[in-house]
Amino acid sequence: MSTGADGENGDGSGMDDAGWDRDALGVLLAPFTGTAVPTFLEGPLRAGLGGVILFGHNTPDATTCARLSRDLHAIEPDVLVAVDEEGGDVTRLQASTGSSLPTAWALGEIDDVGLTRRVGRALGDVLAACDVDLDLAPVLDVSTDPANPVIGTRAYGDEPDLVTRHARAMAGGIRDAGVGVCGKHFPGHGATHVDSHTALPTITLGREQFEREHLEPWQLAPWMDAVMTAHLLVPALGEGPASIASWAREVLDELCGEGGFHGLLITDALDMAAVADTYGYGEAAVRAVEAGAHLLCLGTSIRRDDAEMLREAHDALLAAVDSGRLPRQVLAQRAAEVRQRRGWLRDRRRGLPVPQLPESMEALGRVGAEAAARAVRGRNAEGVLTGGPVMIADARRRRDHASGTRRSLLAGVLAEQGIDAQEIHYPADITRPDASALILTRLPRADPEEQQQLAELLRLRPDAILVHTGVPDAATPHSRYVLAHGAGRASMAAAAALLLGRTSSNGHSQGRPSR
Repeated sequence: MSTGADGENGDGSGMDDAGWDRDALGVLLAPFTGTAVPTFLEGPLRAGLGGVILFGHNTPDATTCARLSRDLHAIEPDVLVAVDEEGGDVTRLQASTGSSLPTAWALGEIDDVGLTRRVGRALGDVLAACDVDLDLAPVLDVSTDPANPVIGTRAYGDEPDLVTRHARAMAGGIRDAGVGVCGKHFPGHGATHVDSHTALPTITLGREQFEREHLEPWQLAPWMDAVMTAHLLVPALGEGPASIASWAREVLDELCGEGGFHGLLITDALDMAAVADTYGYGEAAVRAVEAGAHLLCLGTSIRRDDAEMLREAHDALLAAVDSGRLPRQVLAQRAAEVRQRRGWLRDRRRGLPVPQLPESMEALGRVGAEAAARAVRGRNAEGVLTGGPVMIADARRRRDHASGTRRSLLAGVLAEQGIDAQEIHYPADITRPDASALILTRLPRADPEEQQQLAELLRLRPDAILVHTGVPDAATPHSRYVLAHGAGRASMAAAAALLLGRTSSNGHSQGRPSR
């Protein structure tokens, strides 16, 4: 069957021989498994797939990401390649080693927007060198709940003005390198203690309070290439989850002023339990388009068949069109807007110098190390490791779904400095008398299991030093601690340097350090 110049078949159906509809494909942001383009994806790419999202299992390192992105663009030059690269605890390009950047919270603690912009530019150069079109960052959430299990240090802080200033700087730096940015998670995921990866959160704040505490950063939306909607309920703003309800687009348009929001509206991953368990995968896809979404992030294929995920979402949209529920012109218009935006992003990149990956990675490491060192804080912890053995206990129990890992990098970082550091798996092992003791924490006040584990470890070693990786207000009061503001490689390296006496701390007392 021949295909016309506009991508439609001769009968105007827009469907190829394999049954792929151009408009239905055009609003999908698809995942796949592995570090090479799978055969099943080549047909959809050529038939008009809106974009591809890369996760850590696709890109264990930046070199692999660069090769994979170029392979995708070789098949379809204008396909949108997106990556969820926030830096800090949520990294895809350095999934195997941990990020060279500290978290957004660390940057907010320093509160130097010039530094944040330099971090953004360094990250943007790496993304550009990897041929990535759109970064699903920065995070615009205002993290007002210290018990929040999914945002925490991913946010720039707990004050809307602070978040706005640093999100603007980060987005500006990334865009300076020619890479698109996507603010997330609209209208704000910072006031919940439920992780939308596992359940549907409800924010019970009144409208006035929610607007005052959480909507200010979204005034940056007109300068964003895209905005990601969250899977959460905010009854004060409207009915239904923001990602699949029309009120979210209406509120966003109001914030953007005259003309409304002109970028792409992207859903958070549709495989997340918040919507998948309640509405079903295909139904959530249809509702999202009805609510105004341009791109449906299908999620990760780690636990699902990648080809089936794509086909299920595609077929659900097509069935909605065939039944008359979803007007064909609506779907076609959304797909056309995706093509227009991704073409604009590629054109903008062509006018800029192409960064070299090795040099860009080195620059990222330098600015990341500077930022992490400026952010780390401690009390009675500076220079306490003097060369003897170190026992490291990880009290953290709750999985960090956003980062995809709960691993500890501290032992490896200390080992690189010549320290005999060992991770222990049984609390009793921390009692070794000739060894210093470190305990990693993240959410002890919110997670009963972590709190219980921490209490037992401190009973055995009351002299242990807490290395807290979450937000400061979530830490357990203790006489000796390090506030690392994250668990990534840069944050752990800065914590190690403080413990070894190779960097100074401002010596703030327990609780959130003053800026």
